[in-house]
Amino acid sequence: MLSQNFKIVPCGIDVDLNVTATPSADSINMKNFHKCTFLVQYVDLGTANHTVFCYSGAADGELTTAIPFWYAFGGAAQGSANCEVLTTLTACEATGLIVAHGTYDNYLMVIEVDAAAMQQGYEWLTLTFADNIGGGGATGQTIEIAVLEPRYKPFAGSALT
Repeated sequence: MLSQNFKIVPCGIDVDLNVTATPSADSINMKNFHKCTFLVQYVDLGTANHTVFCYSGAADGELTTAIPFWYAFGGAAQGSANCEVLTTLTACEATGLIVAHGTYDNYLMVIEVDAAAMQQGYEWLTLTFADNIGGGGATGQTIEIAVLEPRYKPFAGSALT
């Protein structure tokens, strides 16, 4: 069962891309995890593109160092044929991923982050969405769920913490 082998963490609902500050999902402490897979559902993207970043930090909410990640989009908008077929997993540098509002409205995006990419001594991982690159004006919302792969297999019958 998925929930017995991975930790599932809801980390953002209705994260508004049209804000002056950089909107972000809740931070995740990666101390006991090898990898984080973010499932990002876009809703009502419009007006302008935005940029996605992953950051490591020394504390909850700190955006200290941008780190590289891997990503893939669903093959179509939610509810369409092939929406569950992911595109090829692609590497993204720490400089961020520009998401085109006219292309990915109502799409699922999967983001993979390896804990080894995080800066030494920084245990907190935060997913952010920057509207201030390229003039701003992005609109829409996101929903984020993280699926965490533990470093150590839990004991049989124990709760994954």
